[in-house]
Amino acid sequence: MSTTAHLNIPLSVNQLIELIKQLPKTQQNKIVSIIQEENDFVVPEWHKKIVLDRIKNEKISDALPWAEVRKKLKFKSK
Repeated sequence: MSTTAHLNIPLSVNQLIELIKQLPKTQQNKIVSIIQEENDFVVPEWHKKIVLDRIKNEKISDALPWAEVRKKLKFKSK
């Protein structure tokens, strides 16, 4: 007789990472492999076209200096 239990536990990404770190390396590698397979996708042509159009139509005058952008961004401290 096989017994299975399913639990739904809300976890933050950091909590999930800490749980994965506790697994043996072989299981960690398996998780990484699965994630990489899931993210192995092809960018559709219509999306490439949108990005290329945006690059082609960009104006250097609209660009902001990195120092100014950095001030506007909110960085999380570790």
